[in-house]
Amino acid sequence: MMKIGILGGTFDPPHKAHLKIAERAIKQFHLDKVLFIPSGNPWQKKYATSFIHRYEMTKILIEDINIFEISDIEKSEDVPSYTFDTLTKLNHKKDNLYFILGSDTAMNIRTWNNYEKLSELTNFLIALRKEDSVNNLKVNFPFDYELIDGEKLDLSSTSLRNKLKENLFNEEEIPLKIIQYIKKNSLY
Repeated sequence: MMKIGILGGTFDPPHKAHLKIAERAIKQFHLDKVLFIPSGNPWQKKYATSFIHRYEMTKILIEDINIFEISDIEKSEDVPSYTFDTLTKLNHKKDNLYFILGSDTAMNIRTWNNYEKLSELTNFLIALRKEDSVNNLKVNFPFDYELIDGEKLDLSSTSLRNKLKENLFNEEEIPLKIIQYIKKNSLY
């Protein structure tokens, strides 16, 4: 059975740190592919760009990489998107399913719907953010996990939205095609 990584998120906007984390996970844990899943209705966010724009931008982000796929399994914006429900729908064997998280998100997992059942459905791979430490992660993350190797990344969609509002476009952080999509659709 294929070893699959799941990288879920708001992707508002998607950026190169998402790619780096997925690439590192594939290499380090010998995954066959990573499935990017933009959330339909990110219930912990007050505001999110529409699903179709976030989906299209994520599709652009991964378009030339054959070990990455995108899923619209959470496309409904009418009901909240819960990771537990998504993983249940995917119905993939736990032994070969790896949920990829940034440490900032991982440390808030106890706020998620049915979080206590997640470890029955998946294994966890966590990438440390610059501001986080392994000790904080051990205290705040309730499940077994493995760390994704590599330098700590310091790129967030929130900081990128703020830069985009000020026309500070940076191709090192966001691919040019996504910047063009953002401008064409007057996002942010």
